[in-house]
Amino acid sequence: MSETASSAPPTWRRLAIAIAAMCLVIAGLASLPTGAADAAPDAQATCIQATNREHVTAGRATRSIFTVRAVGSNDYLGSIYGSSTLQQSGPAAWTRVTSCAPPSSTTSTTQGPGGPGTRPPLSPDYTAIYQTDTRLPGHTVYRPQTLSQVTRPMPIVVWGNGGCSGNGTWFQEFLTPLAAHGVLVIASGTPNGSGSTTAQMLIDAIDFAVAENSRAGGQYQGRLDVNSITAMGQSCGGLQAIDASRDPRVDSTILWNSGIFSSGGVGDVGKDALTRLHGPVAWLNGGPSDIAYANAQDDYARVPSTVPSVFGAYGDVGHFAMFSDPAIEREIVGVAADWLDATLYANASARAQFVGPSCGLCSGTEWEMQSKNWS
Repeated sequence: MSETASSAPPTWRRLAIAIAAMCLVIAGLASLPTGAADAAPDAQATCIQATNREHVTAGRATRSIFTVRAVGSNDYLGSIYGSSTLQQSGPAAWTRVTSCAPPSSTTSTTQGPGGPGTRPPLSPDYTAIYQTDTRLPGHTVYRPQTLSQVTRPMPIVVWGNGGCSGNGTWFQEFLTPLAAHGVLVIASGTPNGSGSTTAQMLIDAIDFAVAENSRAGGQYQGRLDVNSITAMGQSCGGLQAIDASRDPRVDSTILWNSGIFSSGGVGDVGKDALTRLHGPVAWLNGGPSDIAYANAQDDYARVPSTVPSVFGAYGDVGHFAMFSDPAIEREIVGVAADWLDATLYANASARAQFVGPSCGLCSGTEWEMQSKNWS
């Protein structure tokens, strides 16, 4: 009995062995083949829609336990069980896009030779990154990685986070692919930051972009379309966006899952902010179970008759699913790009997605849309 007892590993050693075994199991899971249809990467295909499992198998993405990221861009694709569309952006480099639409021409000017409405539509032609800039503390800047590839001036989006959060990368899975359309996106808050933000930070972002466009030797010199600026935000950040839209430089606005409280005070914005709007505004939300739905309806009903407006409800997915469900998020990136084309560049096809009883989002989709005050 004593010999048997002395031959057993001490408690601490048994625990160490168990932990080591667990680590080996996890490592093995991460390296296991992810499907029977193993295949080499297709070098000829530049845009592929597939399951994330297939992307990993083909070498277009990597898997870390339960999450998947694109090779090269490191774009987050969700879980191994999801699906996504990847665009080849270079040798062994892929970026997440909303669809495999043909890339637009890169030889046109901002408006094109035919005037307003002739600029080619924004499309996900680039690999995007985010960074900070010492000239704009407290913010996160999303942009195409290689600015020299973007030959048309980039429109500007300023973004307020849900909860008025100071985390500038909370919505990176939405803001990065939007920037990949050739858009400069500036979010309030620093990467993985904390604390809270204000509407003034959106104005500060506009000031920064305008100044950088004319700063000699700066990376954005002459690359920004400072006459095409949109304010966006989710929830509390949407209230900041509508408050910042009083700035005459803001050309259009989207409030995602947001609306002004009748009592005012939340986000330091009241219903009087509606009277200071001067450009097109969209209230886009998650349907009746979205806590912002009733406030958005009320805003839409009150908006002045001089303000072109859209109210859209995506099914009944609630307050945050539009940004937590990868499939919906991919879709709303395209909706945001269409809004920029429609309101900043007078693109008739993009406008037709939102306006009129036969609008593109009005049938065959999860959206229920209303529009008014469009000439």
